[in-house]
Amino acid sequence: MTHNKYLLKLAFGITLLTGCATQTPTIDENSLERAATNTLSEAVYFSNLFTTCATLGGDIEVDAIDTQQNWLNENAKLVAAADAFYSQLHTNDAFSYNNKTVSPAAIRLVLDARTRATDELALPQRSPVNKQKICQFRLAQISGKALPLANNPKIAPYKAELLKHLPADYKIVDVPTLAAGLQGASQGATFYSIANAHEKTCPAAYTLSIANQWPHEVYATFCGEKATSVLTCEWGKCETKKL
Repeated sequence: MTHNKYLLKLAFGITLLTGCATQTPTIDENSLERAATNTLSEAVYFSNLFTTCATLGGDIEVDAIDTQQNWLNENAKLVAAADAFYSQLHTNDAFSYNNKTVSPAAIRLVLDARTRATDELALPQRSPVNKQKICQFRLAQISGKALPLANNPKIAPYKAELLKHLPADYKIVDVPTLAAGLQGASQGATFYSIANAHEKTCPAAYTLSIANQWPHEVYATFCGEKATSVLTCEWGKCETKKL
């Protein structure tokens, strides 16, 4: 009898361990937001890889266009769903610019993802032959299991939940939609005074340049990953909108 009890306890313990090993991540709004952000970041990153390599022309351009189409065929629905969910969450920290709703977080996402792709390829630092080689090598990697974003471990557990947000009339344009096609700008005349003042307000302070067409400038401030304000400047005089 004692032996049987021991076996039952052992079996129960194994069941618990197995359950822990296969437990799926908790899906709450925060984890889903991270998955949506990762999806959009990857979409911008891959788009930049494709368009940058396509500028080389010839066979590389054809390969880049073909690979991009394969990538879109595989990932369009997930990207559109992630964009819809991301837009829903970031409406409250957005502002109106040129008659469009714009989120500083979305612009920062685009800037960071594009920079990641540009730095990885590093085409300006390469010889013409090596430009071809790096693009040929990188494009060849984007196939098979590497093609679906749903195979990314930061995205995979949340695919089904994200797809619930897929719009009925979805189409893939520049994402995230809340970036409104903006990709950041050079630092204008007022940037340093804004950035220096902001650095005193919080740890991990970051100032994003959104537009720089003197005398018109637009900046956003962040504390860590959270956007805190938008500053619209004319001739160096700025109005601040808290987010």
